[in-house]
Amino acid sequence: MRIVDARAMPISHEDLIAVTDSSVYYREKSGETGFSIYRFDEVDGAVTKINRRPYEDYGISKLFMSNGRVYFLNETPDRSGVVRTELVALDYRSGREDVLATFEKRGNSTLYWALADRYFLFLTNYESTDEAWLFDAETGRQERIRDERLIGQAGRFRELYLFTTEFEGVPYVVCNARLDEFDYYDALESGRVSPDDPIDHSEAILVCSLDEAVESIWAKAEEVPFEDLIRLHGEGDTVQYLGEKDGHLRFAAFIDEANEETIYELTAPDVLREVGVIDWGAYEPIDFTYDDVGSTIFIKVEESAEHTELIDATTGARFLDTAPFERVLAGTYFVHESAEGERGGVSIFHLEANERQSFEDAYYTVLDHTIVILSTRQL
Repeated sequence: MRIVDARAMPISHEDLIAVTDSSVYYREKSGETGFSIYRFDEVDGAVTKINRRPYEDYGISKLFMSNGRVYFLNETPDRSGVVRTELVALDYRSGREDVLATFEKRGNSTLYWALADRYFLFLTNYESTDEAWLFDAETGRQERIRDERLIGQAGRFRELYLFTTEFEGVPYVVCNARLDEFDYYDALESGRVSPDDPIDHSEAILVCSLDEAVESIWAKAEEVPFEDLIRLHGEGDTVQYLGEKDGHLRFAAFIDEANEETIYELTAPDVLREVGVIDWGAYEPIDFTYDDVGSTIFIKVEESAEHTELIDATTGARFLDTAPFERVLAGTYFVHESAEGERGGVSIFHLEANERQSFEDAYYTVLDHTIVILSTRQL
């Protein structure tokens, strides 16, 4: 792991594509809708445009990276409201472009997810109406998705956040989902919750093979056949995605009544292996952080002018440093992200080198085993 200072680049974390030993690949926007793909070479500071023509995206512009390619939309609207949309796959190293599909729909489309370099989920909005649909890049087939959970409408689940993984070579879709155990707006009106309550965690883990999910959409089924792998029912119970560890997805399930959190590793479509249990009653934490980078829960238990003490809840490892920090990356980078001052900053202590670096007007993200420092001015 290393540190790359990318504050001079006119990008945010959503524009990062890939980081190699010597280069950073990224998207640079121009105006409200235009963008191009560039490579920055660290050795000589050279900036090279990768794409051979300009692109436009008039909606929520998302990038998906897989196997050396970046997927995105290129849109051309006409005066009648019809938008000609290209699904583009760009090899960001060579600049080779493949237009996988071209379609015309009224309204704006968003590439919601890319699965197995073949299936693409879209959301299309027109006059306050949302439609979700699936496209197969190999056959050209497309079909509307009737499962309204995918477009955030009130139902059994308020939101699905998708992951893909493989078990014995078979691709699966895993969802970290919010259960609609009570209607959120009714709860606000009744006073059971307040607008300040952090109701942004999830309460279920769902799983379905990719083939079964696709077949259900082709069959025009009302719901994708997700299986409940874990489902919590108590108000305050939560499921939190922790990231990936050794090729396995990790989740933490908190049970409010027991004040305990169990860390699970998904090892098969129907198997959650227990990694460890955190008894929150044993701690009086100053702060804690769910780390979707290192797949751990960090608990800050002591902080003074002389030192800060942090515990890795998954291993029990304790860390001491002379300055505040919330993350320990690769076991040697102690990271503190501050919102103090006009735009905040990042401080990183490298344990092995015994060096501390400070970056003003900055925040950080982790990509390709690299800590990338970005400017808050781009947010």
